[in-house]
Parts: sequence; C-alpha cells; structure tokens
Amino acid sequence: MSLRRIWSAGLVGALVLTGCSGNDGPPSITVISNGHSTTVPAQPACTMVKQGGCPAQADQRRTIKAAGGSQIEVDVPAGLAKAGWIVTAYTTQGSTNTPLQSPAGVSTGTIVGQRTAKVNVPQSESGSYFLQVIALKPSRQLTNWLCLVEFGTS
Repeated sequence: MSLRRIWSAGLVGALVLTGCSGNDGPPSITVISNGHSTTVPAQPACTMVKQGGCPAQADQRRTIKAAGGSQIEVDVPAGLAKAGWIVTAYTTQGSTNTPLQSPAGVSTGTIVGQRTAKVNVPQSESGSYFLQVIALKPSRQLTNWLCLVEFGTS
C-alpha cells in the first residue's frame, strides 16, 4: 500500500471520527428573567422507567432571579421545538416534585413547533421554586433543564 493511500485513509478516518464527536449531548436552552439571559445545560438523561427517578445534578442547574408578578421567557433550540417540550414548576421543599400551586399559571401545556414561551412568576417577594423544561421525545428518556428561581430583582 502506498504512503498516499495510507495518508488518505487516515484522513478519512479522522474526518469520520470528528463528525461523530460533534454530538456532545442535548443542547442548552436560554432563560430570560429580569432582563438577564442565562444559558442552562441539560441534566444528564436517564430512563423514566428506572426506579428511584433521576436526581438533579447541581452543577447543571442554574439559579435565576425573578420579580413576583413578572414573566420568565424560555427559548429552546429548533430541534427541541419541533419534537415538543413542556415547562413545569414545582416547590423546592421536600424530595418530590410537588407542582407549584399558583393562579398565575406557572406551567405550560405541551408546546410543539414553537421556540419560545413565557411563563408567569407567582406574586411573592421571598422564597424560591424550580422551573423545569422537559423534552417530550424520545419518550423513554427524560431530558430536562433545571433552574432554581429565586424571587428578587437583582
């Protein structure tokens, strides 16, 4: 085999490997609150059927401030928008995801084909809650993005 063929084969192999390594997992989303934009990386994916759930990874969670009565805008990548997503909110107390009870309508229904959504922040001057964005597909994996929302303006 000639040196040129070996070099060409090596170059093709390197290009193939580079193309494969471009997939670094789920993309990040953007959350806008109080005029500040925050990039939120995805939590590690896990199966929904696994007992014990999927504990949140604190280093992947972001903390944002939001004034009571304001809105938080969530912006997702086009692929996630096409596949479908949902925003939920739940209390920070306890070990279960207790839905946040608020007349403000903190959570959304299913969103498909839309890259942004605005969710209302409950009227409060203190405390916090979790805002979670969940990808609807693939159906056997839970891919989600997590923010701790603290009431405030700074």
